[in-house]
Amino acid sequence: MDDVAGLAREGAPEGLVVVADAQAAGRGRHSREWQSKPGDDLLISILFRPRPAIAVEISPVISLCLAQLVDERCGVSSSIKWPNDLRVDDRKIAGILLESVQSADGLAVVAGIGLNVNSKMRQANPDGLAAVSMSEVADRRFDTQELFDDLLVKIDAMYSEINSGSTVLPEWRDRLETLGQEVQVTFVEGSGTKRTLAGIAEDTDSQGRLMVRDEAGRVWPVSAGEVTLRRQSTES
Repeated sequence: MDDVAGLAREGAPEGLVVVADAQAAGRGRHSREWQSKPGDDLLISILFRPRPAIAVEISPVISLCLAQLVDERCGVSSSIKWPNDLRVDDRKIAGILLESVQSADGLAVVAGIGLNVNSKMRQANPDGLAAVSMSEVADRRFDTQELFDDLLVKIDAMYSEINSGSTVLPEWRDRLETLGQEVQVTFVEGSGTKRTLAGIAEDTDSQGRLMVRDEAGRVWPVSAGEVTLRRQSTES
């Protein structure tokens, strides 16, 4: 992601893709580190230069493409934990991290994608999170190059659709396992103060924000934060 961000500042075009064969300190949300052995997983960073109107759909586009890929190859029905974790049977199988970059050519978005393909996630989960890989789900190894090709074709096609005026937000919403659940959202305010919001995740809005109704009945639009499903005994 650092390489793509640097190239974006130098004027690199939309569609630039950088692939890592392994990672020793991959960035996750909230400064978590993720590790992958050489050749085990799919580790990609993609440069987008979206129009402001469609920037909010980049994460949903990638989430849906990952879901389609995993479902087709593993014969499962994956779900998305708001905002951008892909899960199978309550275990994380893929994640997305978006970072904005200011360049001379305007706003750019770097999308970091990590898909657990052949790792043995049950033996070593970062931060104790429940995680799983495609090989563990399907009981076989996968060709990461083949998955890479398929995923990029899917992302290119879906991104082209939203560039042409379509939207994927309704389809993305239907995949969200978070809706209707009791959640706890932890986020950091501008002052640096950490806050927690508890309530029912009722819906998403046109910006992809999670609408959480607290115990007092007030609905809060959440644009970012660490979401824990309170029905679960461990954070995921």
